[in-house]
Amino acid sequence: MEPLGLIAGKGSLPRVVCETARLRGIPVIAVAFSAESAKTLHGCADVKVLGVGQAGKIIQRFKDTGCHNVCLIGKVDKKTVFEKIALDIRGMKIMGRLLKKDDGSIMRDVIEELESEGLHVEKQTDWLPPLLPLRGILGKVKPSKQAQADMEYGFGLCKEMADKEIGQTVLVKDHTVLAVEAVEGTDAAIERGCALGGKGAVMAKTSRPKQDLRFDIPAVGPDTVHLLAKHGATGLAVEAERVVVVDLPEVIAICDKAGIALAAL
Repeated sequence: MEPLGLIAGKGSLPRVVCETARLRGIPVIAVAFSAESAKTLHGCADVKVLGVGQAGKIIQRFKDTGCHNVCLIGKVDKKTVFEKIALDIRGMKIMGRLLKKDDGSIMRDVIEELESEGLHVEKQTDWLPPLLPLRGILGKVKPSKQAQADMEYGFGLCKEMADKEIGQTVLVKDHTVLAVEAVEGTDAAIERGCALGGKGAVMAKTSRPKQDLRFDIPAVGPDTVHLLAKHGATGLAVEAERVVVVDLPEVIAICDKAGIALAAL
């Protein structure tokens, strides 16, 4: 059977894709951007480490191994865009024609380059099990009146920020914005927001209004809620059916133990 090509960033989602492919009897040819990411795929994919800027080698690997369908998934640090990464000729071509360096622009250009070589970029949701929660309170903890108001307020602001390609996470307390995720990523935004607001903050995470399902579906998982618990957060709002919750039972258990209200809005 024809293999699936996988461009794997950090986190657990690339392995989830590999497990889904395994259940369908489809082998996976993976490219990881670090030895750490590659290690998580050992035993479930034929994985090779290549640099973010080695676009030519990445494309050639998929062509040499007979991949026509490719999935891009996992976290790639946004700050990489501003670092002096090594670029091959193909990578320089992609970066050289970018007018904007926001996530969406970069990923759409990468996808265009892949498809120019006859590779089809799959929707991430086609390779993930049902990880998109339906609307409602997901755990045992009910939000306080203030937490509920903050989650709804943060949720609305987050949609606006996501639409402007700024970020997909907002931290709020008492109707005051503590942090808006930008290039630093979700964890750093949580650290910054909770340091400013102390205990009682809530976090909202949403998708872009015109989310391209081929890349960067927003996700939260156990690491996110452990960090919120560490700082005494009281609420986490995710967009129903649009934000992936990795290891949902574990996430619910952590939130219940920490007194964090978990809601899909």
